[in-house]
Amino acid sequence: MIKYDELQYLSVSLPEDVLKEKWSGNFEEERKLIEVFLSKEDLSYAMRCRLEREKENIDILLRNYTIPEEEAYNMVKEQVSSLDKETFDCWRREEKMDWIYVNGKRMFSSSFFGTLRKVYPKLLGITADNHKDDEVDRYIDSLQDGVESGAHIHIRQELFLKDEAVEEGKNIRLHIPLPVERDYINDLQILKVDPTPARLPEMDDHQPAAYFEDTAARGKIYSVEYSFDSKLVYRDFTKIDPSPVRFEDIPEEAKKYLREELPHLQFTPYLRYLAQEIKGDEENLLLIARKVYDFVTTKVTYRFVRDYSGIDNISEYCAAALRGDCGVQALLFIVLCRILGIPAKWESGLDAKPGDVGQHDWAMFYVPSIGWAYADPSYGGSAYRNGNTRRWNYFFGNVDPYRIPINNEFQREFNPPKNFSRMDPYDNQSGEIEYEDHGVYDGLGYRFICVDIHKL
Repeated sequence: MIKYDELQYLSVSLPEDVLKEKWSGNFEEERKLIEVFLSKEDLSYAMRCRLEREKENIDILLRNYTIPEEEAYNMVKEQVSSLDKETFDCWRREEKMDWIYVNGKRMFSSSFFGTLRKVYPKLLGITADNHKDDEVDRYIDSLQDGVESGAHIHIRQELFLKDEAVEEGKNIRLHIPLPVERDYINDLQILKVDPTPARLPEMDDHQPAAYFEDTAARGKIYSVEYSFDSKLVYRDFTKIDPSPVRFEDIPEEAKKYLREELPHLQFTPYLRYLAQEIKGDEENLLLIARKVYDFVTTKVTYRFVRDYSGIDNISEYCAAALRGDCGVQALLFIVLCRILGIPAKWESGLDAKPGDVGQHDWAMFYVPSIGWAYADPSYGGSAYRNGNTRRWNYFFGNVDPYRIPINNEFQREFNPPKNFSRMDPYDNQSGEIEYEDHGVYDGLGYRFICVDIHKL
């Protein structure tokens, strides 16, 4: 079990021999090498923590990369009958598909086909599903600068153990995400929590969750149902005068969002170089923030990625590979802003369109004379690639009301904390379950159910 404050030691480089075995896919040999290092009495505390975490990361990688290359090829060929192996290999070299070596063989990510469908539908000869984009576009088209608008959101979240993970009668502990009334949440009503929780979240919880203690039983479902009104004032950032925005005017309470937070908001040499390259000669904070947003939205391609707990430094991973999902892109935006003197922070929860609720992450940034504003790089990036300039501009400074903000900090512990490592140690949107003697990872199931979502 890794203590929560030891996650920072992911920023420590692994010994070279361990790295050789890791990226060669020789994971059993990597485990043996790690045990050799851990047996040394003079091993530093930081390296000991890093190696203990690496043992967990091996399991994460093996859980995420489960599809042999031949099977991956056949999956795609079933969709594209004309596909040949040379074209498939070309897509792999162009990093359209995520894979690693495992025991000398290429194994593809369990989400590789989902990425192809979402990001490269034309390659598969399918039509992109843009119904969620249509809903947001209609909302954006109805807006007027400085006018409040919003949505009513009523959903139910469920968490349960899959049959194969049920150990009948054993004690379990559960955390289900549950928003509190802050940001743009108004008139929050907790309509039903079943069964009765041991604790409900409080306003100062950074990753609020309903907490349950119970005994495991097959078919048992834990749920929270709530409703609220989401109200936001639209600001057209293309019309805001940036001239009064200066670093000297940043208040002290916002300056804590200028610091490093290891391991994923780390001011590495490459990120520093990249940030200065993006900034150029610009000195105005608002315009610098826009340049960072433009970089992420125009250079980074959306990808489903492996579990965040299996990536050592998420923001640098994104900057180097120029790919990542919504949270990966948000973290790159945040760290580049911080390096350049712009306070920036994390926000995440659910994307709640009528009839379709799913997980989503975005960011916030602070500029004097404006205050805190939103940025959604992944939504902005998809708009840019689709040639939708209005939507691209909208998501610099704004977010739509069809979302449920839950977590307002990245890499924060639950209250009460888990006893075993979290499935996602950085964020919480689906929920977590653990037994008294081990955590639950593969055997966890969850659902988001739309009861009523409509524009106000």
